[in-house]
Amino acid sequence: MANEVSLTASMRTNLLQLQNVQDQIAKKQNILSTGNKVNTALDGPTAFFAAKGLTQRASDLSSLKDAMGQSISTIKAADKGLSSIDTMIDQAKGLTTAAYAALGTDAGSVATRKALATQFNQLKEQIDKLAGDSGYAGKNLIAGNGLRLDSTNTSRAAVNTIQGLENARVTNVIATDTYTLRVKGDGAITGAAADINGAEMAHGLTGLKLSGTMSTSSGSFSDVQIEVRGATGRERSFIVSDGKESRTISYFDNNQSISTNLTRAATSGVAQISKVTVGGTIEAGDIFSITVEGQTFSYTATSTDVAVGQTAKQNIATQLQASISSALGAGGRLSGKDVATVSVGSAGTVTLTGAQTTGVAREMTVSATTTNALTKRISESFASGTVVSFTVDRTLLEAAANGGNGISTIEKKVNIQLTATNLNGSQVTRDGTAARGEGKLSDGEQSFAFDTGTVRVKVDQNTIRKAASANSAANLVTVQVADANSANDLTVQLNERNTNAIKVSAVNLTTSGQGLRLDYAQNDWTDRKDIDKAVEGIDYAKQTIRSASQNLSTNLNIITTRENFTKEFSDVLTEGASKLTLADQNEEGANLLMLQTRQQLGTIALSLANQSQQSILRLF
Repeated sequence: MANEVSLTASMRTNLLQLQNVQDQIAKKQNILSTGNKVNTALDGPTAFFAAKGLTQRASDLSSLKDAMGQSISTIKAADKGLSSIDTMIDQAKGLTTAAYAALGTDAGSVATRKALATQFNQLKEQIDKLAGDSGYAGKNLIAGNGLRLDSTNTSRAAVNTIQGLENARVTNVIATDTYTLRVKGDGAITGAAADINGAEMAHGLTGLKLSGTMSTSSGSFSDVQIEVRGATGRERSFIVSDGKESRTISYFDNNQSISTNLTRAATSGVAQISKVTVGGTIEAGDIFSITVEGQTFSYTATSTDVAVGQTAKQNIATQLQASISSALGAGGRLSGKDVATVSVGSAGTVTLTGAQTTGVAREMTVSATTTNALTKRISESFASGTVVSFTVDRTLLEAAANGGNGISTIEKKVNIQLTATNLNGSQVTRDGTAARGEGKLSDGEQSFAFDTGTVRVKVDQNTIRKAASANSAANLVTVQVADANSANDLTVQLNERNTNAIKVSAVNLTTSGQGLRLDYAQNDWTDRKDIDKAVEGIDYAKQTIRSASQNLSTNLNIITTRENFTKEFSDVLTEGASKLTLADQNEEGANLLMLQTRQQLGTIALSLANQSQQSILRLF
């Protein structure tokens, strides 16, 4: 122990006090630098662990708040999509209003409704696309729950095998059902009475009739059109059309002619010879007259006279010759007149030879006239099986408004029906004999609306009669093809222990039967009831959207309220933890100042205690 330095009791006491003060100064400096009076469990176990629990809970709530924020964004994305869909449905409503304003059966109104129906279908498709684009972070609250109903492939194929039917399907499927489609009828063709009467009045026609039987290979539901062109007293053209097939017939051309020529004059003992020549283009109904010695002989050309392969001029001349010859016989009209014989030459020439007397020149008077046909019979057959026949009365034609010129459309009626019947016995029929706007069967897609869905099938007018002749039928069956799921449902945790959560169920705002029930436009809105069906779908869609909007709003308000509560409560927890650990900077600063003063005093006391040792130095 010789090498150890021994301190006096007073010096050791002062030294210990000085070391203790130094430790306290170090603690205060640490408190001031961290701001916490409790930094470790050693500083205060109770406060430390209590503050740590509060801080951890506040951190957990903060994480929940972030998740709530993302959930709110998901709901807002769905709400934006919902609002846009609602706007599109309002636009669709406007299209139906415009369609109601164009409910006429004329071609212009029909075309307008068809164009509006096309726009309606485009809006429907955009609604589905918009619903599909409204997802956020992998969740789409308005795209549905995955449940889907549809017709079976086998049943669609069965219907499509019926001659004249294709692309069979069921849209807007609300519930499963079975539909029987049947084609029947004999294909007899007639025309709408009102249209026939209107055409007769407009063009001076009589006996206008549509007849025939629909072709099994080139059938047509197309309306028949009659157009008249020309001017009074001149050639007239009648253009008769059935669908894409058209025929042009020209009449009343005034090209026929008949002329007389004195070949040899009558002299004493020499007979007069006069020739009458028939010429020009001869039509059935043209009238040719020869007047001999004041007696008129007339003949009206027939369709047989002017038939292909016939020499019309020769036929007319022969008929006139026969009529005059019969009048030369005993008791005839020309008996005792200055006419001896009448003969027919080539190229439609009638030669009249007068009587002769020596010493006397026996002259005969010969003249000829022709009159254009007053009536014409037209009968045209088309590949569709349609026969259009009528008689043109020239007097009535020229007396009609605008000289009979213009276009008339005659609605064709065909005895073929396509019916759809469901399991409950409800039946919807599209009939080729129905008036336009009243469930008329036509070429193209046909729609049959039921409470469980809409049956759609495309009709091929060319061959549909084959199916009707065979009374063909087949079933179209709908089943559930996809199960419902919760993939798009949103579950939001509201507390850190996961004992409180809210579930936001996804809704179907697509246009399907499980959603808005907004179907494609039916039958191009040909019928008023087709537009009514669209309006019914729009009304249901509006109600569904309102309900979905209220549901989203309620959930959004709940989650937003919980998010605000979580944020504020997290602040409360953090503040409580701070109360347990944070230091009072002013107090701690004052304590440090006091400790530093004590340190200085301790140093002085140690120095005083050391003076007794220093006095020894004075002995040397």
